[in-house]
Amino acid sequence: MWFAIYLTGFVGSLVLALYFSIMARQRGIHPLASRMTLGKMNMAIGVLFTLMALNQFTFEDLTGVRIGVALVLLLVGLVNLIFGTRNYIQYRRGWIMELKKNG
Repeated sequence: MWFAIYLTGFVGSLVLALYFSIMARQRGIHPLASRMTLGKMNMAIGVLFTLMALNQFTFEDLTGVRIGVALVLLLVGLVNLIFGTRNYIQYRRGWIMELKKNG
């Protein structure tokens, strides 16, 4: 059961990260919309790294190296998730304010 949830989350977040990365770098997109999309990409990468870290803890033989790698991946994943969410909210707020100002 854990493997199915892990694999679905892993593949889903990888696909979303690639999709948001491509969409953010399109020509003609508004800079605030691009930065919002990059925030979504960072959130997807954060979920990906967090799932990779949690998967390391499911192995039976937990060595010091495996725990160290898992903790680094967990830290990087959580930082990406937190800062991606913060950036998305910040740029979304600016995007809404600009839409109200122009429309």
